[in-house]
Amino acid sequence: MKKKWELITNQLVKTEKELQDFLDNGGLSTPAISKSKKFIKEWNSFQLLIKDFDNYIAPVEPMEIKFPFKTEAMTEMWKRWKNYLAEQHGQLMRTYSEQSSLEQLEEYSKGDEEKAVKFLRYAMHGRYKSFFAIEEKDMKQPAKGDTGSGSDF
Repeated sequence: MKKKWELITNQLVKTEKELQDFLDNGGLSTPAISKSKKFIKEWNSFQLLIKDFDNYIAPVEPMEIKFPFKTEAMTEMWKRWKNYLAEQHGQLMRTYSEQSSLEQLEEYSKGDEEKAVKFLRYAMHGRYKSFFAIEEKDMKQPAKGDTGSGSDF
């Protein structure tokens, strides 16, 4: 997406240069120049929107994720957690947040992958937006408000 966005913004820069050349050297009549002011105002507003959106597309360079767990099962559970966040809460995890979340999960679980999986499952079961450390005795009880029906209704 970032590469496509760079193509779009590069084309906008070229278009801006061509537009400016046309306005400066196009031999426009005085009435045409007067009418073009409204277009130029709209063009400048469009460019401001593009600059603002540019910050959204690529605000910072993503970092490389250092996955602290070792097993394929934990890798799959982590993918499941990220998909759950996107589906249930509309949250896409970017790299800085993902790295911090992984570090927090490792700390909460004390590096124990089995515990980490339980924390993630518990949070998904309870439809929480984040995971948290829970006591072993609490893992056996249904999440607060759970009727056990498995339905959202």
